[in-house]
Amino acid sequence: MRIRTLLVAMLAGAVAAVGAPVSAQADDQDPPEAPATPGAWIAGVGGFVYDEPGTLGHQIRFDVLGWVDRHGTGHGVFRFRHALPDGHVVSEGQAEVTCVSVVGDIALVTAVVPDGGSPMVNHVFVIKIIEGGPGRGDQIETLQAGGDPTRPAKRYCIDTAPYNLSRYPVRPGGYAFGT
Repeated sequence: MRIRTLLVAMLAGAVAAVGAPVSAQADDQDPPEAPATPGAWIAGVGGFVYDEPGTLGHQIRFDVLGWVDRHGTGHGVFRFRHALPDGHVVSEGQAEVTCVSVVGDIALVTAVVPDGGSPMVNHVFVIKIIEGGPGRGDQIETLQAGGDPTRPAKRYCIDTAPYNLSRYPVRPGGYAFGT
């Protein structure tokens, strides 16, 4: 399956809880690992609106404050919210940032929902932020997987590039990141 399906599954877990669309869905194959960047950090609040069949008009918001210590361990908080086009919230909660990777104008973030963070324990959120530069807004790709309390969640960074995912403009909001 394509990674997009993987992301949809990840988002689906959030969508099941929040009723929002999924960017990709997980399959049985593990996605390739991208290394965390010691000293990397990301902060921001951003939203986007799905324009795919089945999720047209769904409003997604991700808030993140994350960093990687000198040992390569990710820390921080990731909040998510999924609302239907009419504004009805179908899922929201928070996850623990487990990985941040920053290379050039791209940041990768992985966050896992802990027990008590939402009904989606072990649900994995993967976001890729592409910095927009002067006069251009950031863009985002998302992937989600898991949500099974009996299976350990993937905690490493995952690059969404191999999955040919839809890329959405971040608005309102934006993200800042660096090393």
